Amino acid sequence: MTGRGPEHLRKTTNGVLDALVRAAEQALHGHAIDMRTLESLVAELKDSTAFDDFYRRSYRELMEVVEGESIEQRRTNAFGRLMLHPLSGLFSEDRLDRGLVPNIFSFLHMVLGDDEDEYAERCGAIVKTLKDDLGDHFTWDAFYGDPEAKLILWRVLVRIAASFKRYDLRKDWFIKLMQYRPTTVSLASNAFVTKEHSPYEDPIQFGEREFCMFFHAMFDPLQDLDRKDEVAFQKEFGSDPHHLIGGFLVNLATCAV
Repeated sequence: MTGRGPEHLRKTTNGVLDALVRAAEQALHGHAIDMRTLESLVAELKDSTAFDDFYRRSYRELMEVVEGESIEQRRTNAFGRLMLHPLSGLFSEDRLDRGLVPNIFSFLHMVLGDDEDEYAERCGAIVKTLKDDLGDHFTWDAFYGDPEAKLILWRVLVRIAASFKRYDLRKDWFIKLMQYRPTTVSLASNAFVTKEHSPYEDPIQFGEREFCMFFHAMFDPLQDLDRKDEVAFQKEFGSDPHHLIGGFLVNLATCAV
């Protein structure tokens, strides 16, 4: 967790300490405080319902910090950046809700399983090599254009296309998945915290239109590879994209952006 989390915890703690000072001032009227009185005041504050709204608000704020940092951590992860890069224009233009990011990563994990860890490790190694070679001249565009990074992206896209064998059912399932607001936020691979959602909170906007934009952004580049990438794709998969995942591409072609 970066500085925002500890800063929020400090802010919350300071709020409680300020309340303790005010309670002591009101109870003692300037007289010295003894341990018994202090313990009594603390006990009253522990059970006071006056803090209920404060705790609820602080909890919601903390969850926003945790979720924001979780999304940022995933986004800046090399594999995460690789997979989100084709969607970057849609996010920057607010055509897709950035709240989709956790659901996108959940989808990738469902499709890839344990291979996700392998791809993440390999992407991290590619970035390290590029940074060693390029130094201050490293850019993420250099990573996106790296031949091995492209192969990883293509492997994932081929797996995604294969998962849409029953296209209509899978499409409906995917739309519902993207509309879901997670009730837990990942802190680590084996640590989660629960996130509350207001019943008045708007659902994530994701329907047929967003589905089309999402998958066109992901797959259209496969249909316009330059000659060098065509050769690399053919060498890797033994076929061009149209013959390998043609069924999915045909269905996608009927999907209006």
